[in-house]
Amino acid sequence: MIKALVIAPYEGLIEIMRDIDVEDFEIHTALGNLYEGVEVAKQYEKNGFDMIISRGGTASLVQEVVSIPVIDIQVSGYDILRLLTLVKGFSGKAAIVGFPNISQGASTICDLLDLDINTLTIEKDHEVEEKLKSLKNDGYEVVIGDVVTIETAKQLGMNGVLITSGKEAVMEALDEARRVFGLFSELHKEVSLYQSIIDSDERLIGVMDRKGKVICSNKRFENAFSREKIENSPPILDIVKNTSSTLQKKMVTVENQLWHLTTNEAEERVILYMEKAFPNQSQGGIEERKEYAIDVVTAVPHFLLTGKSEQMQEVIKQVEKYSRMDEPLWVIGETGTGKDSVAQSIYLKSKRNNEPFITINCELLKEGQISDLIEEQFFTNHAEGVVHLKRIDRLDVRAQKELYHYLRNETDKLPRLIVSSKDELRMDEGDATIDHDLFTLLARLIIYLPPLRERAQDIENLIPVFISEFHSKYGKQIVGVRQDAMHELKEYDWPRNVDQLKQVIEQLVLHSNSYYIEKDAVLSLIDLLKQRPKVEGDGSCTIEVSGSLKDIEKKIIQKVLEEEEMNQSKAAKRLGINRSTLWRKLK
Repeated sequence: MIKALVIAPYEGLIEIMRDIDVEDFEIHTALGNLYEGVEVAKQYEKNGFDMIISRGGTASLVQEVVSIPVIDIQVSGYDILRLLTLVKGFSGKAAIVGFPNISQGASTICDLLDLDINTLTIEKDHEVEEKLKSLKNDGYEVVIGDVVTIETAKQLGMNGVLITSGKEAVMEALDEARRVFGLFSELHKEVSLYQSIIDSDERLIGVMDRKGKVICSNKRFENAFSREKIENSPPILDIVKNTSSTLQKKMVTVENQLWHLTTNEAEERVILYMEKAFPNQSQGGIEERKEYAIDVVTAVPHFLLTGKSEQMQEVIKQVEKYSRMDEPLWVIGETGTGKDSVAQSIYLKSKRNNEPFITINCELLKEGQISDLIEEQFFTNHAEGVVHLKRIDRLDVRAQKELYHYLRNETDKLPRLIVSSKDELRMDEGDATIDHDLFTLLARLIIYLPPLRERAQDIENLIPVFISEFHSKYGKQIVGVRQDAMHELKEYDWPRNVDQLKQVIEQLVLHSNSYYIEKDAVLSLIDLLKQRPKVEGDGSCTIEVSGSLKDIEKKIIQKVLEEEEMNQSKAAKRLGINRSTLWRKLK
């Protein structure tokens, strides 16, 4: 049995590994891209794994820090061909940017299929940003590549599409793993023997090179210290530097504790034997994280604002124009139209994008918290950044008036204020949802986001973007939507707008077993959306209990799905069943 750790740079690779049934492997999976993957490898290497399987740059970095074999999942021609087929549905110019193992094969396939997709080759990571900036200046909107490439693309306001590995590439990597395991199995047995010998010693044993890097250690050593702590300990580094071939004994302080340390040199390595001089001190607990109504972030994810409709093209133009201004901006639209995405896009395109982006969710603020923020000079303390007052219409009118008087009279510099609310605003005295004076002060610029039902033609632009996102999350190989299925999606009125469309596409991607989303699957899911539970006058939901037990069961499932906003994972958890059982019961 081969014990292998798969470090996946993206979630979808984990999903593919879960679907693969191989009898001669014990496969464990962990998520981690590049240096995150390196930390995962360091953490898991000591758990007796025979090898690590990863992909691309993550595999290369992991290879440098572990002593076990690392297998690289290669990008196959099938992977590139599937992605190129998907990208044909995108609007705008597209380019492939990657290392030679990606770009050379992609270029050949583009030539064979007569696809107008530019292909650029990079040799080092630091070349990515320069290449992408050049492409953006030339009008390119879509960039295809590995994780580093798409993350850089999103930072630059471009749409990044990840080249994912299909099942074929994973199976080839497992074949390579079997071959490597055969070569290293005998060596592994010998190393394991030596490791068991030093693990049985009562002392802490570590081996370091002359530069102070830990080469190997026993379990007691690893449990007592992280390698980084030892490698950055001045007393230890000084001893290692001056150790000779004869045994040397000293007492050192490491992490506020005294240790008896014995060292000697062996083949340009220094062996450390450590024993406690005094018992360990007690360790404090870790404080639990709390959720707050105020969110301060410095790395905002990019969402591509897309759509060919006149309404959406006007929104895109407004975002470009208003991002260069500092006046307060009000974003209005129904629930799910993408108000958060507009606020984030303006921030990312503004000159303030190196400062924090702060969201104050007015719906979550408790009574008196606006007063607290004003007293603590919260707004002036973050004057260089952008503050998004989300759902300001949910703030009570008294707090709105207090906020108005503060902002009107504040003489110090204020942050860029972006306000968002639903489109149903009432300003009449006695029945107001928004203070008239506050609206006049903060609505100097207005962006109105139309509901999706009024711009159905944008659905064709949105769906490929969502598919590409879930493509990497779930490891699916979907390349598009059948025309008859697309027709049904465009005919639905989408009461919760873009957010609801994204949820539906996620479910369709998750449960699709072919390269295209089919009409039957779309109709089944839309039928569930239309069958909402009945609501009585007191606001309580009832379920009609007529019909067979199977019919009643289906109605219960539909009600739970509605309450969980069509998220089948959450619904299945509430019902105590798995997703596949849920899907089967709904057919």
